[in-house]
Amino acid sequence: MSVGYIGLGNMGRVLAGQLLKRQALLVHDRDPRAVQLLADQGAMPCPSPSALAARCRTIILCLPTSAEVRDVVLGEDGIAAAAARGTIIVDQTTGDPAAIRALSPELERRGIEIVDAPVSGGIEAARAGTIAIIVGGTAAQFQRVEPTLKGISPNVFHAGALGSGYVVKLANNLLFAATRLLTLEVLALAAKNGVDPAKTAEILRAGSARSLFLERVVPNILAGQLASGFTFRLLHKDVSLATKLAHESGIPMLFGNLVRELYQLCINEMGRDAQVNSAALVIDRMARTHVVPERYTLE
Repeated sequence: MSVGYIGLGNMGRVLAGQLLKRQALLVHDRDPRAVQLLADQGAMPCPSPSALAARCRTIILCLPTSAEVRDVVLGEDGIAAAAARGTIIVDQTTGDPAAIRALSPELERRGIEIVDAPVSGGIEAARAGTIAIIVGGTAAQFQRVEPTLKGISPNVFHAGALGSGYVVKLANNLLFAATRLLTLEVLALAAKNGVDPAKTAEILRAGSARSLFLERVVPNILAGQLASGFTFRLLHKDVSLATKLAHESGIPMLFGNLVRELYQLCINEMGRDAQVNSAALVIDRMARTHVVPERYTLE
């Protein structure tokens, strides 16, 4: 039986494309244009999640939130309507650990398994085939899905029990979200005091404050290229899930909660569907600086 992939957005399309280089793949998405892009590369389109599930024993999902995951799995014409016993679902969504842990028993009664396997590293790493894949599930489930996931990237990690992949991904996204804002503030601070932002970034990259954001993202921002393929809507969802998990776990989250509110400020200023790197424009406006050149593009 072939592997199926559902959810061909900015990230899912690239991950599915990597897998398609190595094996047959059935695909589905609500957007027929996204499906056609993969079909042009040799994937087999399916009209619905249930149609795909009828032909696959391994089904990978990459959807916006856990609500969409539940709908695609248990909703009308969903995976569970047609999946055979023994099917395993691999969810690459950045989702809610509590949601997937609640979904699992409902699937077990139907003989269907589910693991979480979100990714970290961004679109560039996905295109390079080096993205980190973080799996939550039993050791036996990990052994079952690892060969398929290694068709996407060799960097496949077993984080622990079901939901652990989500937990690590939320922690990752909260930390990176905080790094973005503080780095932009620091660049504005230097600019306000007469130091060219590009020179500041060059020096920071050579010192103890260096980071992935400084190395890979800041050069684009300084060139006025703010597109990232990731919106405030999705990032705020991730940060909110992380701070919710902290609250439920009894973990003080002083900085994390502040980061969540700062991104709410960015949403209020720029809109929920603005690119996350347009946070630089918000910082510039508050600081009255021009870290972002006056001529910039979100495309």
